[in-house]
Amino acid sequence: MAAALVVTTTVTANYGAASGTTGKGTLKLVAAADTVEVASYDGVAYVEPSVWLAAYDAAFEFRASHTAYDKPVKLTKTIIRGKKRTTTTAPAAIVDGMKGFKDGLRVTLKNKAGKVVLDESRPLCPGGYDRQRVQTDGATGPVYPEFCGGNWFTKGVLYGIERGMAVPTVSDLEFETKGETKLTMTMSISKPVADFLGLPKASRSAKQNLVIVDGCPEGGCEGEGEMGARSAHGAHGADDDQGARTVVPRESLEGAEDGRGRLPLGGGAGGTAHGKPKKSSLPDLVSVPAWQISTAVDEEGIDRLNFAANEWNAGPAPMIVEGFRRGTAPVMDAYQMFYRDGKQVGMKRTGTMEFHEAPEHNHWHFLDFAKYELVDAKDKVVSTSGKQSWCLVPTDPVDLTVPGATLRPGQTGLESACGSKSALWLRESLPSGWGDTYDQSQTQAFDLSKVKNGTYRIKVTVNPDGNLYETTRSNNVSHRTVIIGGKAGARTVTVPPYQGVDTETWWNE
Repeated sequence: MAAALVVTTTVTANYGAASGTTGKGTLKLVAAADTVEVASYDGVAYVEPSVWLAAYDAAFEFRASHTAYDKPVKLTKTIIRGKKRTTTTAPAAIVDGMKGFKDGLRVTLKNKAGKVVLDESRPLCPGGYDRQRVQTDGATGPVYPEFCGGNWFTKGVLYGIERGMAVPTVSDLEFETKGETKLTMTMSISKPVADFLGLPKASRSAKQNLVIVDGCPEGGCEGEGEMGARSAHGAHGADDDQGARTVVPRESLEGAEDGRGRLPLGGGAGGTAHGKPKKSSLPDLVSVPAWQISTAVDEEGIDRLNFAANEWNAGPAPMIVEGFRRGTAPVMDAYQMFYRDGKQVGMKRTGTMEFHEAPEHNHWHFLDFAKYELVDAKDKVVSTSGKQSWCLVPTDPVDLTVPGATLRPGQTGLESACGSKSALWLRESLPSGWGDTYDQSQTQAFDLSKVKNGTYRIKVTVNPDGNLYETTRSNNVSHRTVIIGGKAGARTVTVPPYQGVDTETWWNE
């Protein structure tokens, strides 16, 4: 989600001694060992990353995007050697939406008798959460995101492998052992994908021996074997507890030609310029249509309409709001901070932050960010959400191809701190390209008690009072049609697709 991107000029070329160099810029499938131990819990084995896709002498950057939600995703590959960039477009047949390459990786397991016990194809994501260095003169730190993919309303993503680094081919492989203790695993890149990626024929597959060991030899370690879902993003919920976090600006990573977008906030000389801020230092806040909509009866017996909502920043600058304690009161004065090229160039008073003291929150919220309403055909409000304040966090990438997009917000200092009760200051932010999803349920969902059956729209408005400076307010409102039916205690909802996208199924089903 080009030269316009702040952090996507990836890794600068270094020259000198290297390990495993090819001299041209090549991707290879690399096994870490001939034999690996795999822990099994209650008959299910979990394979840790042990086969890697490595980039030698060049960075490989992949960009997936579509012009509309109901249009096919276009995927490009850019090979970066120093200042030279070579871009090619992937054939549509091998593109798996935002997730990478369709059936790009095949995993086969055979037992000692040569019988196939597992044979599956899965998307190949040339990115990942765990990166390894494979060249002594390669990139010294990661630049690209830790994931491929997004959600129904993702417009564009960008992922890749830095020069001289490797990413795991599989990060979530599990299988039933069926009593086997020794298996042979083969991972291979499909021919059409390998051809497009330019993998040498000798480096398109890797074979390893798996030795299955009991993960709980003494018993009593229930749940410890679960791999869990490694998610690059996740929504806030009604019972979300983010706790207190301290934001420590990190050093910029090796990579972009000028390092823009990856300097620590406040790393340069600060500024308190007066007058209207320039557009280059402003965010563009955008409302996304609601999704994952359902009816429920809450703990007090009230019919509710649950939904998820996301507001994101289309750039070019990050949206930064900082709170400063007002004496000893549980209130902070909020200021919008304006940044350009990683330096603070101005600020404006923008609202208030209050401490939300509740078991499921217990942190600071910004009060002037969004508004959720259920409206009829004439835009008359029939119910409002109980959600009135926010702790802003970049939970979802919406479009990492916009100018100024931040690829790894957790590494740039552009992250949010919801703060503890004793905090004097905190920073909440939405980096360019990212949005913040909240799931509305229980008291934060719409009360349907006085809502008659019929057709309505969920109206999501970001920056409703115009207190935040942004490049435009023309995209601050979104609507999602819902049809309410049923009777008290058993209300129903039907949600028509939005621009061809059915968000009421699981993502990508």
